Amino acid sequence: MKKHTVLSMLATGAFLLAPTASIYAETNQDKLNSIESQLNGTSQQLDNHKQEKLQIEQDIALLQQKLDELNTAIANTEQELATIEQQIKETEAVIEEKNRRIGYLQVQIEKRQVLIDQRLRTLQEQPRSTLVTELIINSKNITDLLEKMYSVSLILNSDNDILQEQARDKDAVETEQKAVKEQEAALQQQKEMQVQKQQQQAADKQQQEVLMNDMHAKLSQTMEEIESTEETKALLEAQRQATQQLVEADKRAAAQAAAQAAQAAAQAAQAAAAQAQAAEDAKKAAAPSAGASSQPSVAAVNQGGFIKPAAGAFTSGFGGRWGKLHAGVDIAASGTVPVVAAADGVVIRAYASSSYGNVVFISHRINGQTYTTVYAHLSSYSVGTGQTVKQGQQIGIMGNTGDSQGQHLHFELHVGEWNLAKSNAVNPMPYL
Repeated sequence: MKKHTVLSMLATGAFLLAPTASIYAETNQDKLNSIESQLNGTSQQLDNHKQEKLQIEQDIALLQQKLDELNTAIANTEQELATIEQQIKETEAVIEEKNRRIGYLQVQIEKRQVLIDQRLRTLQEQPRSTLVTELIINSKNITDLLEKMYSVSLILNSDNDILQEQARDKDAVETEQKAVKEQEAALQQQKEMQVQKQQQQAADKQQQEVLMNDMHAKLSQTMEEIESTEETKALLEAQRQATQQLVEADKRAAAQAAAQAAQAAAQAAQAAAAQAQAAEDAKKAAAPSAGASSQPSVAAVNQGGFIKPAAGAFTSGFGGRWGKLHAGVDIAASGTVPVVAAADGVVIRAYASSSYGNVVFISHRINGQTYTTVYAHLSSYSVGTGQTVKQGQQIGIMGNTGDSQGQHLHFELHVGEWNLAKSNAVNPMPYL
């Protein structure tokens, strides 16, 4: 009866030992599933950004084509305007010449008008019948009369010619003045139309250039988002690989713990059986040994928390700074300052970032909780992705790389995994 009880207790102990590692493995598996879900979402986001970048580049190419066509149209309009202005100059020269001609005709008209006025006064003062009578009376003979009559006829015809020429000159003056004014007005109208066209084209060009600048700014922002998303994707992939290693290690640990528990149970059962047999042979009561209690259970985890990762003064704390979240603390010092791991862990990624500069990400597992620490702006780093590090182990040198203003270490602590929004970031000070 006692032998059966001991075996049952040992078997129960083995059963309780095995699930401990199993539960731990499930936690890491959940973590792995979460990372893979984030990785899928980030990959989709990256594809969307790349598609958006392609669309913006196509829009820029189309807009550039329109700008080129508009520049050609503007050049043509400028050429047409220059041609019209040249025609206006030539027309003005013609107008000037015609004005001189008109001035000459006007002088002739005025002279003729004076002569006509004199003739009219003469005719009014001496009627034509009286003139003829005087010619007959004063003529010596018929020949003299005919000659005088011919002279009078010439005078009368000359008056008629003067009147006709006067009328022609007046018509010519009016016609030339009208033609000149119409030609000048037509050219001025063409010039005004070309100027309006030129102004509209200039306004269109300015609008297109503003739109082009906006498109380039949007393209630049999209490219930054692509770069940031690619970094996030790479970091998530590194976290996935590290977590996958932990899952595999958990499985191996669970299997090893189960095997050790089974072996311990078997050994305890054999010992109990031997003791029971010895007690029965000796015919005396003997208490069974509780040697199984000395068997180790789960390996101890780091209970020491985090240490300050570098020597120096804290120059900037966690919280709002320059209108956004400063997701860590800054430690500054001069000279060659080693940077060490704040706790035991696995290097998720070590690389050169555009914002962090030379940076190291380390994943930690402390008391069943996952943490991620970030060490940024290093002048150099001495660890690689997937490498296991110990608390206090040097991982790099303090520097001034990336988006940095002077030598310092930017240190972040995240409860869980790092993400682009840094939603898991906490103030490291209470943990150090």
